[in-house]
Amino acid sequence: MIVSRGKYKQAAYEQAIAFRKRGFTYTEIAKICGVSRGTISNWLAKEDFSIKVAATNKLQAAKDNQSRIKLVNKARNAERTIKYSEAERHAETEYKHYRTSPLFMAGLMVYMSAGDMEDLRVIRLSTSKIELQRVFIHFVTEYLGVDKKAINIWLLLYPTHDEIKCMKYWSKKTNISVSQFSKNQVVPSKSNKQTLQFGVLNTIIGCILLKKKLLKFIQLATKELVK
Repeated sequence: MIVSRGKYKQAAYEQAIAFRKRGFTYTEIAKICGVSRGTISNWLAKEDFSIKVAATNKLQAAKDNQSRIKLVNKARNAERTIKYSEAERHAETEYKHYRTSPLFMAGLMVYMSAGDMEDLRVIRLSTSKIELQRVFIHFVTEYLGVDKKAINIWLLLYPTHDEIKCMKYWSKKTNISVSQFSKNQVVPSKSNKQTLQFGVLNTIIGCILLKKKLLKFIQLATKELVK
């Protein structure tokens, strides 16, 4: 079917076909030809060559997006590596000033005995001993600069425990609001004997930088104490 177009429109149409065959998008062609994107779409959308170009452009866009994501992730990883290295260097300097403090060394020893040393994403201390929890909470606020409101806690309980009573107990002893409790975990027990009066408290601080610093403190302390 022959479509009648004015001289200008005919020239634009022919130009649109040429640019489309070279892989240009409708939006790009519309700007070049000085017509609306809708007009370009009406001219080319049903043409076989244009459909093939659309499929090719879609694949290329996906590849370009993957490349962009890889570059962004590479830049972010490089930035993180620099930050982690700086945190460890700062830890070395701070250790020299803190090492004579009983609270500082006690906090490190508490974490070495009951803390998670494997997961680099979080600082996590698990113990049923209130004294150890209180020392550690004091340590992280004093020497890692953690705001108490940023500390999350949860309890490991048996079915025989009164969950509300246990939460209130630990909240009072640690001076951490009940609102900062995450979902508690109840483990099945075949025995009705309650071996832990108020369960096991898990103190959680989610910060990779602080975990790096804490592990560096522990490394330095261990090296110094076991000479």
